[in-house]
Amino acid sequence: MDLNTFFFGGLALVSLGAFFYLGKFKASKAQTERDDRISWTKGKFNWRSCLTIALGIFLVFFFLSYLGYS
Repeated sequence: MDLNTFFFGGLALVSLGAFFYLGKFKASKAQTERDDRISWTKGKFNWRSCLTIALGIFLVFFFLSYLGYS
């Protein structure tokens, strides 16, 4: 194992530790009970639009690799 393995492995462990430590805290009532909250029940993106976007991104990468950009 080289130094990169230790460095990025340690960075991943520190990041996970910070994520789980900060995940303990809950937002205040003023933040969670607002009048102008986003309604997540109304789906702006349905499965068809998400599939179209994913296909478009795939085609962009496919044609870039086909043209020799890597």
